[in-house]
Amino acid sequence: MSPALTFSLVYLAAALVAVVAAGVVWSRREAAGALPLAVMLLAAAFWAVGDAVELLVPTMDGKRLVSQIQYLGIVLVAPCFFHAAVGLATRARRVHPGVLIGVWGIPILSVLMAWTNGWHHWLWADIRPPAGGSPFALYIYGWWFWVLTAHNYILMIASSVILLRAIRTVSRGFRAAMVMVLLAVLLPWIGNAAYNAKLGPWPGLNWLTPSLGVSGWLLVWVVLREGLLDLLPQARGVLIEMMSDGVVVLDRAGRIIFGNRVARETLAIDEPQLARALDVVSLSAAPVEWSGESQVQTAGGRRWLDLRVGPVFDRWGELAGRIIVARDVTVQKGLEDERERLVDELQEVVRRVTQLEGLLPICANCRDVRDDDGSWSNIEDYIGSRTPLEFTHAICPGCMKELYPHVSGESAVD
Repeated sequence: MSPALTFSLVYLAAALVAVVAAGVVWSRREAAGALPLAVMLLAAAFWAVGDAVELLVPTMDGKRLVSQIQYLGIVLVAPCFFHAAVGLATRARRVHPGVLIGVWGIPILSVLMAWTNGWHHWLWADIRPPAGGSPFALYIYGWWFWVLTAHNYILMIASSVILLRAIRTVSRGFRAAMVMVLLAVLLPWIGNAAYNAKLGPWPGLNWLTPSLGVSGWLLVWVVLREGLLDLLPQARGVLIEMMSDGVVVLDRAGRIIFGNRVARETLAIDEPQLARALDVVSLSAAPVEWSGESQVQTAGGRRWLDLRVGPVFDRWGELAGRIIVARDVTVQKGLEDERERLVDELQEVVRRVTQLEGLLPICANCRDVRDDDGSWSNIEDYIGSRTPLEFTHAICPGCMKELYPHVSGESAVD
């Protein structure tokens, strides 16, 4: 096997490991920093494939064309790692637009420099064929190459500082994973520095590419074994499970695809109950937020639920479903009903009392009272019909002496 084919297979093996690592990270892409980390690994794999193909191309023009195409991946690696570091350090919202221009300006210009190098030779001053039994062509770099190299290393240093600061703030159990990510990414760049300095027994060998295999396995180990990118989604899941409110997620068709513990066990919400409770909301209509109360029948009896409905969008901005937060307010509704009953009773008492206000026509002789319709009744019946008062009868001491002088001064009850 020729040396060129041997090193091409090494490059391709490293690219395969990087692709596998990118797939593992991509499966956790909802975690902060995961998406740019996956893109960085894919770009590095593209870089490695370019190195493998460039070794097998016999002409200098062909090697130059492969290198020009290869730059589409080369320029992505350092900026994507910067965004991954920012995401892992939970600082994504602090990136200023001016910083983004600084991160991506030189890489974008470098792609243009690669494709127009034949006019100015600022990126590659010359490409010399392999010599002395080496399978590697020798690239003589122009001044723009060193601008790009300095930019990449500045980004790597900045990314490393961001991760190191984050390592100091995270819990001890999470620090080892962050350190492994830092080592996994720095290792290929150390190899790239050796390549740029033409060190080693094969000056044209890009040590970055073989070291991708080691770095890829380190990242896979950190993600799968240490749960680096699973921490935030797991924390969100635990938080939802611990909520005292029921949380239900519906798909586009209004079917339940997730319910937390309260929704499953305490409220025992099912699809027919939600359909009845949300009959005022069209789940297939345009995105809408809705809140209100509804009564549903559960295994424990009829319950009042306070419902809040909100849309959930996918990454393309399309409506993917709904999230519903349900709170059992049956006890509160019972207290409200009891309060309203007491208020009604109090208002009725007040109404009856107010009926005794004003002038009261009363007979000067028999003490009967004239009603509003002109009829006469004794005062006991008049007051008893308008208040909850009940009358008892007794004889006062004066009447007792007058009516029953032979009885002692004790009052007698009729």
